Amino acid sequence: MSFSEPVFSFEPYRVGLMGFSDGRVRVHKTLEETLARHGKVLKKAIESDPLLKAAPAGEIAYSSKLARQGALELRAGGAEAAVFNIPVFAFPNFSLIAARVLGLPVLLSSPKDGKLPGLGGIMAAHGAMLQANLTAEKLWGDPLAEPDLLRTLSSFCRASGVIERMKGSVYGLFGGRSIGMNTGAVNPAGWMRKFGVDVESIDQLEIVRRAGSIEDKEADTAYRWLCENAGRVSTEGKAAPEHVKGQLKHYIAIREIVEERGLDFVGIQCHYDLSEYFLTACAAAMLLNDPYDWNGPREPIVTACEADGDGALTMQILKLISGFPSLLFDVRSYDFERKLFVCCNCGAQPSWYAARSRDPKVNLSRVHVEPVISKYGGNGAHFPYVCAGGEITIARLTRRGESYRMFLARGEFVDLPRETMKATCGAWPHGYVKMDIEPEAFLNMFNTNHAHVIPGDHRRSLELYCRLMDIELDRV
Repeated sequence: MSFSEPVFSFEPYRVGLMGFSDGRVRVHKTLEETLARHGKVLKKAIESDPLLKAAPAGEIAYSSKLARQGALELRAGGAEAAVFNIPVFAFPNFSLIAARVLGLPVLLSSPKDGKLPGLGGIMAAHGAMLQANLTAEKLWGDPLAEPDLLRTLSSFCRASGVIERMKGSVYGLFGGRSIGMNTGAVNPAGWMRKFGVDVESIDQLEIVRRAGSIEDKEADTAYRWLCENAGRVSTEGKAAPEHVKGQLKHYIAIREIVEERGLDFVGIQCHYDLSEYFLTACAAAMLLNDPYDWNGPREPIVTACEADGDGALTMQILKLISGFPSLLFDVRSYDFERKLFVCCNCGAQPSWYAARSRDPKVNLSRVHVEPVISKYGGNGAHFPYVCAGGEITIARLTRRGESYRMFLARGEFVDLPRETMKATCGAWPHGYVKMDIEPEAFLNMFNTNHAHVIPGDHRRSLELYCRLMDIELDRV
């Protein structure tokens, strides 16, 4: 099987690969060739995924001292996931020591070779880890020969990588709770305890203040790029050039704040301070989530509208698990004739989803620039389009009390004519989602108004993420 290349420059997750053997030196000597052979298989399998890079330990652990030494070596090298190569009955305490020192979830791997007791080796090691409350999974077989095992290997390493990379990351909260939505409110202590994520609060007026110092020349360049590539551009009323240029200055200002304060992902309240008295955050939300702007390719900065913290958290997990931009939209309605969920929102949908092309011009050619709807007192533009058809994964973290749950489903975007958007709000971007669930069942299972998407089927990675994080799963 093959994995999709990420659409932005992605630093691969470092997967620590460590071999374990019999504790008797004379026996270990007879097993070295077997361990090396399976180690090469695992390394090749790991690196067949463009989001992963194998980082082998220097020596096979055939003693307690070597187990600790190898784990320290992997930890010093920045390992974000760990795969233990156990094709023989390695002494289980060696794996236990290494796992405890590493402090990472561990995947215990053995080939299906009846001449070797590797199956017993991973089972004994797994049991020892469970007794010590350590997290481990088992992989039995050759991942290069069995596509299902390769998917499991990749999914485990991605899930572990996301867990590690989230630790110490910073969420930038511009403003506060938006339009009374408690489902998006952030609990900073809870986030740090559960995910290792810090929360930095920033007033929305800092966006306005900073935007005032952005040079007109930069905004003119951005506006010209947008107009030259968008499918249609309105210049009337709220979408007058000076207002859209102002929105682009807000985007530039947020980029600067993100850089200066070391933010990893953000949420913007928008309603109602910005959207009522200044400019809506629609341009910023679109471009921040995109893998490009007028300066060329760049890493998307996950941005949730309406200061939806758990939405932003979900989007960041989706981005890191897949290497693709995520999005936010409301589950607006249901088309009973077509059997589709109708989803839209005024912002937070990157233009990338308009065509899913690596060429920004192709995506933007399907995007229109339309005046902000009259409901908002402020000025600026919305950027409507219909999400291009194709397979997607839909997910959302919610809380019941202090406990997190994740809704998870496979679905697909269905291409519909642009005119279809007029049935809801023609000025907003839309996604028409097919899911294998009836609307009544979805209504009973889904516990907020915002949903999030990445292309492809990433359910296995997200299932493993939830298992490793002890998050309950509501799977469709």
